[in-house]
Amino acid sequence: MNVDSTKLKDDKLLEAFQKDFRDIVDDAKDDTISIDEKYKLFLSNLKDKARQYFPVDKNTNRKRKEWLTTGILKIVDKKSQAVVEWQINCVSKLELKYHEEYKRLRKTAKAMTEQRQVEYWDEMCEDIEKSIKNYDPATAFSIIKRLRGGSKRVENIPVQDKNGKLLVNSRDTLKRWGEFFCETLNVCASIDQNLLDQIQIPTLSTTEEHRQNAEPSTEEVRKAINQMNSRKAPGSDEVTVDILKAGGESVTRWLFTFFTDVWKNEQMAKEWSITTLIRLYKNKGDKKICDNYRGIALLNATSKIFSRIMLNRIQDLINGQLLEIQSGFRPSRSTIGQIFILK
Repeated sequence: MNVDSTKLKDDKLLEAFQKDFRDIVDDAKDDTISIDEKYKLFLSNLKDKARQYFPVDKNTNRKRKEWLTTGILKIVDKKSQAVVEWQINCVSKLELKYHEEYKRLRKTAKAMTEQRQVEYWDEMCEDIEKSIKNYDPATAFSIIKRLRGGSKRVENIPVQDKNGKLLVNSRDTLKRWGEFFCETLNVCASIDQNLLDQIQIPTLSTTEEHRQNAEPSTEEVRKAINQMNSRKAPGSDEVTVDILKAGGESVTRWLFTFFTDVWKNEQMAKEWSITTLIRLYKNKGDKKICDNYRGIALLNATSKIFSRIMLNRIQDLINGQLLEIQSGFRPSRSTIGQIFILK
């Protein structure tokens, strides 16, 4: 789903989008349809309204150079007109006059272009530095990527099979990637049973057991949505966290109702089981070798919100079971500090 993310910051557009979507959600309530049908209806309504209120303007895909200004374009038009007039009067007594005018405009256009290019690159460098200072590496990276240009899509790069044979057929290439990720992600691990037997399973109190088994609350849904990172790639349903956050309270209430149905029926939406694997080059080694890529799984934002709710519930229990020396994948901790201690 292609929407203009900059328009998500417009308060008037957000208010209108939330009001319109709230009316649709209220009118579309139907307890007789299945979980999958509810989810598809929700996605359809959300996408339609997002495209309506946050469309990508046609002029954003600019074909001209970014440093071009109206002043430069005007002087270039005058220069083009001067060429025509010079050619028309090339055999007359006024040829020298028109030729000199053309040379003057050409020199002016060249000077304006060179000056504007220097100013443009200075502006871009300032924007990159400002983004880095504001702890916004995503914006800095997007600017650098746009300026760099000429990047080749990974999908179009042929790869080698296990024996080093180059695969140029798209079907063979896709099969090779499937084989690679199947071997990479499905690793057989052997764990000593004695270690598993030593793990003490905690006994939950009646209150804690009731809290774990209770249906998700509206506050839990709202907290989970706010915990999600913005500006992340969407899953197979093409709905980003930014769009869900833009939906406001109406999206929160719908997700609360939907999560309650999932909890009661113990049945997830089929869309949640679909994962999109994206391969990223490690920036080292031969690009034709699959081992020089890492895979990233793109999950649907709604499924991640549901998972976050469950994680928030068991987080305190997990922290009680983890050793004090473990710092990786724990909030407010880092393995970097331990590395410095070892040094």
